[in-house]
Amino acid sequence: MSIKILNAQLSPFSARVRLAVYAKGIDAEIVDAFGNTELEAELEKLNPMQKVPTLLHNGMALPESEVICEYLEDLGLGISLRPEDVAGRARMRLLSRIGDLYIMEPMTKLFGHINPKGRDQALVDRELAELDKGIRWLAFYLDGSPYAIGNRLSLADCTLAPMLYFYDQIGPMFGSVDPFAHVPTLGAYYRGLKNDPHVVRVLDELAVALRKVMGR
Repeated sequence: MSIKILNAQLSPFSARVRLAVYAKGIDAEIVDAFGNTELEAELEKLNPMQKVPTLLHNGMALPESEVICEYLEDLGLGISLRPEDVAGRARMRLLSRIGDLYIMEPMTKLFGHINPKGRDQALVDRELAELDKGIRWLAFYLDGSPYAIGNRLSLADCTLAPMLYFYDQIGPMFGSVDPFAHVPTLGAYYRGLKNDPHVVRVLDELAVALRKVMGR
């Protein structure tokens, strides 16, 4: 069975998987799961969490972006996005973990308060403080190089590129003109990462999807 990925174009977690697929050169069918009655029914039947991305392969429905990326690595298809050494792989997983737990969690809560009308300022202040903490923790482990580990794309970059795109986008919405000003190594990393053609492709996809949602 070929690889099929149920996707949501604006999801940073779906973007993480798409980036891994593009970078590895895997021939996968990527389809938007929502807005299609048949696919939504398929998702509900195969994945009780009804979350995307969900990977379909060999009769298995696999949710959770990190698990999907690791599965693609274990299949041995395309180039490897894991560092070769044990320490590098541990660092890769640490960076992804920081992103998932300490950046995406507060940022997800902020998405519902982008519009100043009806904004819960106390919640916003609390989550911005948590987000800043996570961003500083992430910056501690980066030295400004264009890739998180070594001199090529890894699964850590697949995780961080979409997250940092949204961090860069929502910062001005909450009053931060330059969200990376206080974390220069993280800013340098993100700017350098945007020179990778696979990253450019995914960030362009996110930008198109965001403009569509924002009605621009």
